[in-house]
Amino acid sequence: MMIQSDSLVVSGNIPERMERLPITRFTWGIVVLAGVAWFVESLSIGCLGVALPSLKQVMSLSSSSIGLLVASSTFGIVIGLVPAGFLSDRYGRKKILVWGIVEYSVCTILSALSPNFQTLLILRFLSGFGMGAVFPLPYAIVGEFVNRHSRTLFNGVMDACLSVGYFLAPLLGLVILPNMSPNVAWRIFFVVSGAPILYAWVVHRYLPESPRWLARKGRISEAEETMGTIERKIEQFTGQSLPPATEVFVQGTLMEQSMNTSVGAPWSRQYVKRTLSRCIAAIGTFFMFYVVMTYMPTIFGHKGLSFAHSLLFTAIITGAAIPGKLMNGYLAEHIGRKITYVLFMGIAGVGALFFGVATSSVAMVVYACIMSFFGTGAFPALKMSYAEQYPTPIRTTGAATVETIGRFFGGVVGSYAMPVILTSAGIATGFYVIAAVTFIAVVVEFLLSSETHKSSLEQLEIKLNA
Repeated sequence: MMIQSDSLVVSGNIPERMERLPITRFTWGIVVLAGVAWFVESLSIGCLGVALPSLKQVMSLSSSSIGLLVASSTFGIVIGLVPAGFLSDRYGRKKILVWGIVEYSVCTILSALSPNFQTLLILRFLSGFGMGAVFPLPYAIVGEFVNRHSRTLFNGVMDACLSVGYFLAPLLGLVILPNMSPNVAWRIFFVVSGAPILYAWVVHRYLPESPRWLARKGRISEAEETMGTIERKIEQFTGQSLPPATEVFVQGTLMEQSMNTSVGAPWSRQYVKRTLSRCIAAIGTFFMFYVVMTYMPTIFGHKGLSFAHSLLFTAIITGAAIPGKLMNGYLAEHIGRKITYVLFMGIAGVGALFFGVATSSVAMVVYACIMSFFGTGAFPALKMSYAEQYPTPIRTTGAATVETIGRFFGGVVGSYAMPVILTSAGIATGFYVIAAVTFIAVVVEFLLSSETHKSSLEQLEIKLNA
């Protein structure tokens, strides 16, 4: 689309130059760098759920205290998300990603030294604050580096890295926790989970800043230099010259100097409908995710399974999300983000209903795998859709806003309430609640969300704001 009247050309024609790039080792390098950042973060999150039985024994925790501890790191994520998204839009995706990895890794390691429940609670909150700086960035990075034909497919690959971390956490726990005294085991486990702090250097060294972001910030020479480096690398990989880029114009009202770029921008009249629909969809997915990822060892323990069997079953369940995310990313790229989300979350909600009435451990694992495959597996379509809903100058601010609301109600409120519901009303009622929240999210998604696949980010800026 060419818009010349009352419009401004994107400096250096960066968007079209990015869109014409083929999928090469460079593309995979960006996806892996962003995905491993999520992997090390998920390992830190997963360590708490696995260590809960030991912590409950050592610190004599009540159901309310367990809910508070689980919710503390999620609350830290919620508090950190929007500032991190805003700072990323202002100072760059790469810089905030590096500092986020360092902060949450340090606090995870320090958690191992906690002398009491109160200290552990504070440190888990602080580790969550650093995680909040990391969560909205990888899919924004992939969205800005990968062309419109492959964004969600690669986001599925990247998001699967999260599930690999959740999958490995109970396996690490199976190796560490049963072979040490409870008071020592959970501390060693936290140290191991925080060790990926070294990965911050890898990101700093090898991840380039987004040329799209640099151009929209007016840092034209840096954008041109970065873009030129990328193009030369890809020509070396393919052995062919890249095709010429055509001029790309975007409406002046979408340029950064003419738009609201404050923290409250996602709630402006222009974006409020899409922000609300994304938030409700995120709440449904995060609520199911946090319950499945955090409380499964405890639920299986209440059913009389041994600690080792609980961890093994939890690993199987979390592992089911890996192929789910890959399939979700593939389908979202071919049939659309919206219908893929509705399909996956609808099946996950049915799985929650059946889990609530399952009587055997085999049936519970099967239905929990359905919730993991389809519920946690719904994230690639969801996350990429809300990264695509906002223009580049407020992309991570908008995505962080949605993730904040989703994690607060789905993670903080849901994680705190779930052990109380399970204790007072039973497993069946707890999972009926999960199913109800899931079906509400599906209905809202079907009725209110906008489809965003098959368009460049710049085309979406024009289409969604027409």
